[in-house]
Amino acid sequence: MLKHSEAFKLPAILPGTGLELLFHTHKPLLINNHKCDHGHIICPRNSIVHINEFSDVSFISVRFKSGAFRHFSSIPYTELNNQFASVEDIWGTKGKDFLEKLNEYRTINDKIKCIESFLLKCLYDYHDKQDEKWDTIMHSLYKQYNSISLKELAAYTNLSYRQFERNFKSQFGITPKKIQRIIRFEATVKKILLNRNSEYLSTALDHGYYDQSHFINEFQCFAKEKPSDYFVAKNYEHHFYDKSIKALE
Repeated sequence: MLKHSEAFKLPAILPGTGLELLFHTHKPLLINNHKCDHGHIICPRNSIVHINEFSDVSFISVRFKSGAFRHFSSIPYTELNNQFASVEDIWGTKGKDFLEKLNEYRTINDKIKCIESFLLKCLYDYHDKQDEKWDTIMHSLYKQYNSISLKELAAYTNLSYRQFERNFKSQFGITPKKIQRIIRFEATVKKILLNRNSEYLSTALDHGYYDQSHFINEFQCFAKEKPSDYFVAKNYEHHFYDKSIKALE
């Protein structure tokens, strides 16, 4: 998904399963007090990403869902998770040449076409059909994180659980159990924020948390703060979540 955003203040980004590829058309963002490059990724897994304010923020963002970026690069996820790697870090000279070409275009539509062309070429160069079965595994885990058994997923791959866990981590840079926890955390927080539900415990229980203590511990593990400190008015007003758009039949 490609999008263009201009804002004076952007909300924090919570840990999740996706990866954002950003191209700044003006000043790059300052994220966690780190000045980013004009083209870079954001891949938060273990903590909130705080975006510092800028008077002029304009960027194009490409969203890669649940490990899909591995089809566009040879860099393993173990080196991408929780990083702000630049386009040049990821694609080397090819990435540098692409950014120079991208900078020559003046309109957003032309920039988007340039980005699409580059990423399609990357997909052609790096996509490995043998890895597609892991997309099915990740999709199943994402959609059924509360009910699916990791041992059942391992059986689907005809691997022992230990082999399954090792191969999963080589694909996504994280264990299946950890990604299952992140999916649940992300789904719960999204529901709470979209429903503006200050009484969040019932939503947490509906998403598979055992009790309030379990949710608080998990929230602190991923967000590095208490849910009572995060679920406040400003975060209900400004966040990156949106209601799902279902395709028309």
